[in-house]
Amino acid sequence: MRFTSCMVTILLVFLSGSIAFAAPKLQVDSRTYDFGEVFQGSKVSHVFEFTNAGDETLSINRVRSSCGCTAVLVSEKSLLPGGKGEVEATFDSTRFRGAVSKTIYIYSNDPINSVAQLIIKGTVLETVAAEPSQINFGNVAASQVVTATITLRNQGGKTLTLGEPSSTAAELTVKMTAASSFADGDEVTLELQLTPKPGHARFSGYVLVPIEGVPKNELRIPVYATISR
Repeated sequence: MRFTSCMVTILLVFLSGSIAFAAPKLQVDSRTYDFGEVFQGSKVSHVFEFTNAGDETLSINRVRSSCGCTAVLVSEKSLLPGGKGEVEATFDSTRFRGAVSKTIYIYSNDPINSVAQLIIKGTVLETVAAEPSQINFGNVAASQVVTATITLRNQGGKTLTLGEPSSTAAELTVKMTAASSFADGDEVTLELQLTPKPGHARFSGYVLVPIEGVPKNELRIPVYATISR
């Protein structure tokens, strides 16, 4: 009788333990997508697939992403055990260059991993590279006129059209030594001249180069200086 009671107790403990550990489980086969290399302005999309590998209903509470990337749940918010879901992520490369990595977060009722992280990464290439990418004249005397040059290189694989460069400030002038046609692999030079404005302690402006085929059809190059008396 005592042996039977012990067996019943063990069985009840086992069953209650099984019920207690029943839970949803969000499982993603591939958490990272590498899109390789793209040119600025390109949009990259990828669908991440996930599964409810648990034994209770999985509920997706929300999906969010880091800056520069959008993510949308394209499946049901509730998945039965064994059910499959999808999140579509889109990365807009317009404001980026070089190596990038963006994170998508999936919030669910998975008790072990309530926030799953997905990664979309790659390298953003500039259609037109500027060397240097910005000009800092440093300390400049108020009576001093300073100059600098910037080299633009077409690395986008196609011929582009260049417009006349300009600046956002009257004291900064810019000239370009090139024709309007800008073939792949070609380089052109921008010649900058800064004439400090009296009474100003700092200078900050942009060189603007209209280029059809780059994001917003314009290249903006920042220029800085500290003006000393």
